[in-house]
Amino acid sequence: MKKDYRKDLEVAARQMILVRRVDTLIRLILRTIMRNMKVNHAGIFLYDKDKQEYVVTTSKGEKGIKVPEGFAKIKQDNPLIRYFIEPTFKNYGQQFLLYEKLSSWLNYARKKKYTSKIEFLNSLREELNLYQAKACIPVFFRNNLIAVLFLGKKKDGSKLCSEELGFLSVLASDVAMAIQNAWLFEDVNKQLENNKKLFLNTVTALATAIEAKDKYTSGHTERVVNYALSIAEHFLQNASIEEKEDFKEKLRIAALLHDIGKIGVPEKVLNKKTPLTQEDREYIFRHPLVGVEILDHVREFEDVIVGVKYHHERYDGKGYPFRLKGDKIPIIASIISVADAFDAMTTDRSYRKALTIDKALEEIKKNSGKQFNPYIVDIFIKIFKENR
Repeated sequence: MKKDYRKDLEVAARQMILVRRVDTLIRLILRTIMRNMKVNHAGIFLYDKDKQEYVVTTSKGEKGIKVPEGFAKIKQDNPLIRYFIEPTFKNYGQQFLLYEKLSSWLNYARKKKYTSKIEFLNSLREELNLYQAKACIPVFFRNNLIAVLFLGKKKDGSKLCSEELGFLSVLASDVAMAIQNAWLFEDVNKQLENNKKLFLNTVTALATAIEAKDKYTSGHTERVVNYALSIAEHFLQNASIEEKEDFKEKLRIAALLHDIGKIGVPEKVLNKKTPLTQEDREYIFRHPLVGVEILDHVREFEDVIVGVKYHHERYDGKGYPFRLKGDKIPIIASIISVADAFDAMTTDRSYRKALTIDKALEEIKKNSGKQFNPYIVDIFIKIFKENR
């Protein structure tokens, strides 16, 4: 009976998005691989941005087989790295590197007398032998190779089947987002310690990482920030300069991160063109809470989390996740709600075309007192028409 890996992938993905330390994340990834693949060892070459090399920081497996921490370091000109990033080797199939395929490739290269390829393939085989790796899987974030997973032989002596390779392929995609997410959080904490101004740049990068999952929302976060700050400017016209700047800074960060919980929503759900299933909707309904779980341990986010947590609540109490009603919804969340909805309506999505600006404004006005805080709607309509 074939194993269904879907549940294991969902559990692993949910766990990974909540991990903020890269070393902890790597251990979690390797445990997932060891548990599902039943191999005698596994490890990860992780890219070190400062040294510009790939390093095995952690590996798991039988004593005497696993690679010691920090022992293995390879540069970008290493055959293992070149195989995955150079177009020359595309015909070999760069989604996976399987040791068992090397012999047939070498025989073909010898037959055709491809001297340079023979040398490269021999070097590649020596690398795999060095780490006793039977399979390697690249981990890309966009076009950057940020890690390489390597697996030893299976304990029962069998070869990796198509279902297992499929599992590793999907896992690699989740690993890429998780590593990038963990790196960004590490960067955030460093920036907070050193310079508060640079902190906003890192938060913006984190927001960009969210949008990378959803091809229909490019630029969405930036537009929501701009709409929200325009509302706040009018909303705070009688406030002191200090109060105004403090509120706008919190609003800016909350708007930047309002959809961070979508890191935990599968891309196939975000980009789905057909109606969402109940399971799909549960992912969507849960994303504000996932966002809170991600941000909850960052002390500096304490005052902005409410914007992430409540931006899908409705004024009539029919929103999610807590069904808050009326003025019980924090004003920062009410502002983001209007800005978010307007941008969603005026941009193309996977399931529909964009509305015109007039039609979107009409929808916002029609839902005043239902979905949206009436006071925020009045401000938005006014400033939008004045600054169209």
